[in-house]
Amino acid sequence: MPLPPPDLSTPEGQAAYRAEMFGVGRRLRLIGLTLTILGILLLFEAQGWHSMTERTFGLAGMILIGLGWLLMIGGIIQRALYHRKRTRDL
Repeated sequence: MPLPPPDLSTPEGQAAYRAEMFGVGRRLRLIGLTLTILGILLLFEAQGWHSMTERTFGLAGMILIGLGWLLMIGGIIQRALYHRKRTRDL
């Protein structure tokens, strides 16, 4: 069953829709942000930007940053698709 379009005519409806949109894809975005931060910490642990691929921490850090960005982008796309589906009939 399709979702009804949001009521954006009142400030309360706008606030409710904003809160609803904040929750869509939130887990993916937070996990992606966490992985990105962990990857950056691992890169700093590698102690040296010129040889970061030669060290295990540097390589793991770059992989975590890449996965984190993919998850964040996936959460953003999920939210955009949800918004498009909800506002289709407006």
